[in-house]
Amino acid sequence: MQFSRNRKMKATRLAGDQRAGIYPHSIQFYLQPPLENISLAEFETFAVERLKLLKTIENLGVTYVKGSQQYKDKLEGELKKLSFPYRPQRSSEQEYDIRKKDHISHFILRLAYCQTEELRRWFIQQEMDLFRFRFNELLQENIKDFLHFNNLKYDTISNDVKMELQEKLINSTYGLSQPKLEEQDVYKVPFQAALDLVRARKVFVKAGFAFIPHQEIVTIVLNDFRTKLSKALAVPVPSCLNI
Repeated sequence: MQFSRNRKMKATRLAGDQRAGIYPHSIQFYLQPPLENISLAEFETFAVERLKLLKTIENLGVTYVKGSQQYKDKLEGELKKLSFPYRPQRSSEQEYDIRKKDHISHFILRLAYCQTEELRRWFIQQEMDLFRFRFNELLQENIKDFLHFNNLKYDTISNDVKMELQEKLINSTYGLSQPKLEEQDVYKVPFQAALDLVRARKVFVKAGFAFIPHQEIVTIVLNDFRTKLSKALAVPVPSCLNI
């Protein structure tokens, strides 16, 4: 990430396909640091607005039940107001700029929040809550694309197998009914990848695999997100500052 003192710096022009390839989804794992040029004014604005968003997420988690309709409505409103992505949109110049801001602002705050354990814990928790909200806004087809893009190989079972396991899936998953089961995918993953759900007895386990309805897959993906972000923030501070 490079900086310029010119507030009116001309943006790099990319073809539509190139832009779509840089930020193909409205959410990301932030695995690669940004390489684009931004001005110092943009750097400051991105940092302030990302911090404001994360502070809002923290406050909403205290004021409302996470995942409740009020919580989701308030958070969606804040994402709109600050021009951060919150659900899949068609590729466009504006959507590209919003996703770029999300990417760069995340890494900017890493500079400040990678320096102590307390700061890292706070940053990880707010980013996880943001990721969870965005992930739950994705359609099933978007989720499949996102999982494939990030090499998260969670196989879905066939409808025949789903019907065969129907009773066990419903009995082992809180809030899952037959109509809900019929309209969502069920993922088959090694049970080690679903330890949180296994401990809480929220999934059906057979022959070393956990069978996870779509409504619970966010737990698995979120664990992966947390692991990757924790490792990234654990690097020594001098390395962290060389983004």
